[in-house]
Order: sequence, then structure tokens, then C-alpha cells
Amino acid sequence: MLKPVLDVGELRYNRDRNVLERDRARLVLNPEDATAVAMALELKRADPATTIEVVSMAPRRAMPHLEDLVRRGVDQATLLTDRRHAGSDTWATSRVLAHHLATRDFDLVLCGTHTLDSGTGQVPAQVAEALDLPLMAGVAELVDLNTEEGWAVVDVDAEDVVLRFRVGLPAVLAFRYAPSRTLPPIGYGDLTRDVAGQVAVLGFDALGMDESELGLRGSLTQVRRIETDALEAKDPIRVRADREGIDEVFRTLAEKGFLCR
Repeated sequence: MLKPVLDVGELRYNRDRNVLERDRARLVLNPEDATAVAMALELKRADPATTIEVVSMAPRRAMPHLEDLVRRGVDQATLLTDRRHAGSDTWATSRVLAHHLATRDFDLVLCGTHTLDSGTGQVPAQVAEALDLPLMAGVAELVDLNTEEGWAVVDVDAEDVVLRFRVGLPAVLAFRYAPSRTLPPIGYGDLTRDVAGQVAVLGFDALGMDESELGLRGSLTQVRRIETDALEAKDPIRVRADREGIDEVFRTLAEKGFLCR
């Protein structure tokens, strides 16, 4: 599973509808999802019989990202897109993804643990729950994999310690971001390769879901009101870079309660 996320510097919030305005912001690949795809491509290089399908619930303008992933070595990309998906929270998003995955035959679902635009970490868990699959989140490394016997060994980053687990397959593995694990470059001969036959677009009708399960109607999270604190303009305090200036900084911080003498 992969999510093209909005460039956070271009996000705008629609206070009337209580949703993020996504149409105008540039899309980028979510870093942790890109780590998961890079891991899948490593598995494919080790075993060429491996088949990789990237599944993404995103607007149609995410298509170039999916096409480029096919040019990097992914076998199939599926874009789940429909205007009725707009406003979906993690619950509704997970329902759509799980509904599609339930029609596929797989050993592993690889994804990122968090996304840049929300960071809840809920979608992998909710997809795993909907599919009745085991979940390992915060995966730092896929240590070993045996699809014939139906198990995988993973290292999980628990912040102050790395834990090793053996998990039965099929399973959902949610990876943490690994800067050292990057997507391979697109070969020169593949830059303009036509990959239309390897990219499928599925809308609401193809999924066969009830419309009440989608978008704002199908979302359990409801934003009632947004409040922001007004920012007060402050007069700057300018000091010289000398002993007197340093003393002034300390006095100011002490007066505001940031320093205790």
C-alpha cells in the first residue's frame, strides 16, 4: 500500500467544510511507504518470481507516481480513486483498501507505519483488522522470509530497543522510514516506456461498496470546529553580541520564568 501525500508546505484548510484542500497541493511519495516499496523491490531482485502490486487510494493526479513505480520494477499498480472518497478519514480509507485487498492473493502487505500528512499510524492496523491478518508496525528490517512455510522474521524499532519477531503469513508489515533504503532509479530506456497496461484505475462502482461507507459519510472522525490562537505582535529586543548583551538575554529569560536562579 502506498500513499502519495501532499507537500505539507502547500496545505490549505477549508474551514467551511472541515477538510484539507488537496486539489492544488503537489503530491510526493510518502517516505515510509517508499521504504516499503524499496523493500519489495529488494525481495523481487532476490527472487524474480516475486510479483509486486502497488495499491493506492489517491486522486487521479497520483497516476504519474504509480507509472514511475512500474518503470522502477513494480509489476502492477492499482489506483483506487473516486470523488466520493473525498474527506475519508483513516477508517473509511482502510475500508476501501481492505475491500480491494480482499480480492487479491498475497503473502505480504507492505506499507509505511505513518504518513507525513497525518501521522496517526491507524491505517495499517485497521486494514489488518478488516482482513483478519497479523500486523507488525515500526518494522526496521525484514530479516528472513519463507513463503513456502508461511512465516517472516522482522526487526521492530521500539525506540530504545530493537525487538525481533516471527510472524505468520499472510501479514501486514508496516515499515519505519529508512534513509538507506531508497527506490532504484528509472533506467534511461524506461523513462518514456508506455506502462498503461500495468496500471489499473478502479472507482466506486468497481469496488461494490455502499456509498455510505465512503468519504465524510463513512468517516467515524467528525471535525466539529477548528479554533486557532491569535498571534500577538511583539516588539523585538535587540542586544549586542557582548557581555552586556548576554546579561540582558539572561535577565529577560529569568523575568519570563524560563530560567531559575
